[in-house]
Amino acid sequence: MLINNKGAKMNNTYKNKKQYIELRNSQIAFENAKSKGLDKPQDYMYMYSKDNKDYFKNINFRNYISFDQ
Repeated sequence: MLINNKGAKMNNTYKNKKQYIELRNSQIAFENAKSKGLDKPQDYMYMYSKDNKDYFKNINFRNYISFDQ
């Protein structure tokens, strides 16, 4: 269960453009990505998971990369 900045409880799945995205444990997502080739995890932030892929955003260039779960 997630709690937003106003203290309201939120589900960990959100509807986005008629498709569902999931918020996984970011540590698990990063470990998975590192095992599949993410060589500079300090340059990325975990954003969401969708269709059995984890999506990360580069903190400097704002481009996205993804890795299979």
